[in-house]
Amino acid sequence: MDLKKYDEAIQACNILLDFKSKNNSADHVPDLEEKLVRALVGATLHNHKIAVEKNDVASIQSAVRTLNRLRDLLLRLQSIMKETWLYEICAAFNESVGNSESAIEDLMKEYRSLQNYKGWEIDNNMLDRTCRVLNQVADIHVATSNIEELKKLKVLLNGMDRKIKAAYFGKCLKKMEMQPVNHLYSCFRIF
Repeated sequence: MDLKKYDEAIQACNILLDFKSKNNSADHVPDLEEKLVRALVGATLHNHKIAVEKNDVASIQSAVRTLNRLRDLLLRLQSIMKETWLYEICAAFNESVGNSESAIEDLMKEYRSLQNYKGWEIDNNMLDRTCRVLNQVADIHVATSNIEELKKLKVLLNGMDRKIKAAYFGKCLKKMEMQPVNHLYSCFRIF
């Protein structure tokens, strides 16, 4: 990575995944870390952007080949790992290369993965991440002028709104058992 040999870095990641897939050595081979995958995606996209800006045909072709290898690596990682951060990275990659359909698929996988965390409705960090994901989905649908998908997103948002309200309402009920009834109104300020 320091030498900017991204094709070789992608190849090394694939070799690590090959070692990991072997039964005997799976315990001794480390998983690919989030920061490595993020750095690889960022650097590869940056190289492609610079090649396009310079309008150098050979550099553009090389950068496109690297992007294709990276896409294959990301697909392979998704088949092995079910991590929220991986869906986020894949969505950013697909959106950057103009593949909005795959970006939406990855964002929806990230959304479902975030909702698997217990208590996501009342955890500010998880709620912020979930809202960010749905904002990205909405932005892509608006950019592509896909009205039908925006209608589906509205139904999804309404369902999410009900879950959040139910979580906060339940939290308020627990508080009410210990507090006087005249504090009922303060619990409903959340809505």
